[in-house]
Amino acid sequence: MRATVGLVLAFAPFVAGAETTEFCLEGYYDLGARLQGTTPEAGEEYETTWCVTTEDDTDRVLFSAQGWSNPDMRDSWTVAYLPPDLVRIVNRDDPPDVEFAGADMAEEARRVRRLDPRRLLEEWKRDREALPDLTYLSTDTIQDVFTTTADLPLRGRVDIRWVWDIDTLEAATRLFVDELTLFRGIGRWRVLDEEEAAAVWEGTLGEDPIEAPGDRWPSAISTRLISLTDDVYLARGVRTGFQHIVIDTEDGLVIGDAPAGWVEFHQVPPADLVPGLGISGLSERFVDFLVEEFPDRPIHAVALTHAHDDHAGGARAFAAAGADVYAPEEVANFLESALNRDSMPEDRLTPRRVEVMPVGEDVSIGDSVRLVSIGSGPHANAMLGVWATDHDYFFVSDIHVPRDEASRPRDGRERTECWFADWAVAFLPPEVRVVNSHSPVITPVSRLEEYLDSDACRSLWN
Repeated sequence: MRATVGLVLAFAPFVAGAETTEFCLEGYYDLGARLQGTTPEAGEEYETTWCVTTEDDTDRVLFSAQGWSNPDMRDSWTVAYLPPDLVRIVNRDDPPDVEFAGADMAEEARRVRRLDPRRLLEEWKRDREALPDLTYLSTDTIQDVFTTTADLPLRGRVDIRWVWDIDTLEAATRLFVDELTLFRGIGRWRVLDEEEAAAVWEGTLGEDPIEAPGDRWPSAISTRLISLTDDVYLARGVRTGFQHIVIDTEDGLVIGDAPAGWVEFHQVPPADLVPGLGISGLSERFVDFLVEEFPDRPIHAVALTHAHDDHAGGARAFAAAGADVYAPEEVANFLESALNRDSMPEDRLTPRRVEVMPVGEDVSIGDSVRLVSIGSGPHANAMLGVWATDHDYFFVSDIHVPRDEASRPRDGRERTECWFADWAVAFLPPEVRVVNSHSPVITPVSRLEEYLDSDACRSLWN
């Protein structure tokens, strides 16, 4: 049986004329319902705003958002889609901008444009054959309903439904997943004057933008192997911004985390950052890379550091390759159930099942790897680290993401970084070097001791 996702909107009649219109949804997003919260259950809401700016007579789109992609990180970002082939990440508060020239982004721009339900209805009435992934169901004279499906890590294939009530002036909004409220809020429209409309499409003044290859947008696979020492490696670029520890043990390879794609719910229909790979495809590509790089070496185990879907959602690919799957004890039953849902699309594991082995007390894998329970923190209620004990490398995901080699945590991440530094100094020798899932910077525990002496960490505890 498929899960159901629904979006309920109410909006004013469309105003005719060549106008630039901003549509903003302001409300609350439930990271727990998305399986990205502190615990993998609903009821963990965070303030969220999505805004989309569109024009009547062009395909240009500007999307901006403020919200929480994780429980311990508030984000804001703005992206301009400038047909025919330019995407710009707009960094007005922290220039320069980043421009992806030659990007194949036309379809993504249309999906973002459809976040404004008036634009979606316009497109449907104009050329419904151009929307093969959407089905229109008009239930009565008050509501318009669109349905589609999407594949979500740890959920499988879900039904998605948008319902718009066209009688009121504001958009009372609900987005449901498995009958849980993922998003609730109010949508409002605003027509921009000529000066505002012209400024929308300008880049940030003062610094030239950074130019990036178009094929890197929005995320790409460019995996390469970085050797840290004998038998310890990082697989970097599994997708943009993701890296994983790989330890070659006497029994085979031990991997930190099983990546899955990230589905963007502000797009209609929702789409993965790495399109075409489904739920297991990203980790299947990772497995294939490991087989090429380490011929004749079995993939012995994968350790899921926490239950967030982008780090644990690809575990079926590793189970299909014969790997043991480990996870923190507190979420092992949840992950085993989620990974074996009947709604999971067919993949390399079908029809077999994943068995998830719980890590409560430390677990040794052979003589050179220890899985260490880190406990509950600001990012997730259960975390573990992967320790290459023979070489003193310790891998963590999301809870330590340094931008540089400073002796203090990065701005905006103090709560989690100081929490982890406190744990690491208490439980790891000072010579251990911490590697992480999202940054090339390697941090010795001795530097984390300096974190604890910084004003940033001291202010949290005083």
